[in-house]
Amino acid sequence: MKKILVTGANGYIAKHIIADLYKNKYSVVGTLRNIKNSKDVQADIENYLNDNIDITFKQASLDSDTGWDDASKGCDAIIHTASPFPIEYVKNELDLILPAKEGTLRVLRAAKNNSVNRIILTSSNAAVYAGNKHINIFDETIWSNINVKGVRAYTKSKTVAEKAAWDFCKKNPSILLTSINPVLVWGPGIGDHSSSASLKIFDMLIKKELPMVPKVKIPIVDVRDVSMAHVNALKNKNTQNNRFLISEGTYWFIDICKNLIKLNIDAPNKQAPSFLIKLLSFFDKKLKEITPFLNYDFKIKADKAKKILGFDPISLEDTLKDTKSYLSSMSKK
Repeated sequence: MKKILVTGANGYIAKHIIADLYKNKYSVVGTLRNIKNSKDVQADIENYLNDNIDITFKQASLDSDTGWDDASKGCDAIIHTASPFPIEYVKNELDLILPAKEGTLRVLRAAKNNSVNRIILTSSNAAVYAGNKHINIFDETIWSNINVKGVRAYTKSKTVAEKAAWDFCKKNPSILLTSINPVLVWGPGIGDHSSSASLKIFDMLIKKELPMVPKVKIPIVDVRDVSMAHVNALKNKNTQNNRFLISEGTYWFIDICKNLIKLNIDAPNKQAPSFLIKLLSFFDKKLKEITPFLNYDFKIKADKAKKILGFDPISLEDTLKDTKSYLSSMSKK
């Protein structure tokens, strides 16, 4: 039985990956910043699988060398999901960029030290489409231009971290890397992830905390599809040394709301004039981060993932319905 190290084992995507690894007869080592969370993480996954799992947890943090060599020992591959993802405005962008980059390099150095030659990296569409408003169709050959004014700290962190990983593997060709680059991830969590950044956006819509939505396009993918993309990448040699964009589709915010309304969810039903968003952005730093994307029409191509990874996305309707049910169940606890 192959043993897989999953970093950031308490994460929204990571728990699904661990569950899918067990479904595919792998064993798992999971890293946590705080080992005290291990019992809760294990219980969440066991409840989801309705089965007991034999999982090992190791304490390791992106901002420290401690623990990574120990966690990597005896593993056949590493799925590196751990990365900071804030919903609030970040004052000092280095608070995101450095942990993402240095944490990724720590994982890769530990892999090299322990002869772990297979790495699956959870990157992001943030490393692909930002700062490229002259482009309307995105594929895996494109990288975000983080030198453009207004690019978010999170976008910079994902771009810098993924580029650092590819540079490291170029210098160490024995390590075979695959990056999975999902877009905005929704879908049901395993355990309580209602405070995750992506689900907070969904929660704001279904609670109608925004009376109007900006004219911004949002690419969506289901967390269950993201998870299986990682596991399928692990199983498929044709994914080695490749990036994969994972997206069900790209929608205007107002169209997502219309789909929610069709499901009898009281979502916002008006689109804010773009001049108003720009005006308000002078007073709200979070709005300032979305102004570069106002009125910008683009598409994300997932053809490569469909062809090589067998990516067959869950429909937007099912993702919206299941995410709503999940968040409703969390609010009752």
